[in-house]
Amino acid sequence: MGTRQADAELRAAGEAPTAVPPSGAGKGRLTLLTPQQLRIARTVAQGATNREVARQLSISIRTVEYHPRNIFTQLGVRARVALARVLEPELLLPAPANGSADVSATCGVSPLT
Repeated sequence: MGTRQADAELRAAGEAPTAVPPSGAGKGRLTLLTPQQLRIARTVAQGATNREVARQLSISIRTVEYHPRNIFTQLGVRARVALARVLEPELLLPAPANGSADVSATCGVSPLT
C-alpha cells in the first residue's frame, strides 16, 4: 500500500494523515480535508445551499451545517466565495468517478467558469 492510499484511508476513517501534504497551490491544502469534507466543499463551492448539499450527498442537514466551519478553517478561508476560489481549478476538471453528484445538473446552479 502506497503512502497516498494509506493517507486517504486514514482521512476516510477520520484520522490525520501521516505524510506531510505536498506544498504548493490550493491542491496541497485540499489534502487536509477528509473525503466527506471534500465532497461537501465541492458541492458548496458550486453554489449549493446547505439543504441542497444534504439532498445531493444523501446526508443530514446537521452534518452539512457542521462541516463548512471546519473546512473554512482548514483551508484558511472565511466565506463560500473564497472556498469557490480555492476549489475553482479542481471544479474545472471532470467530476471524479466515485459517485459524487454534479449539483449544477439537479438544482439549477451553473458551474464556476
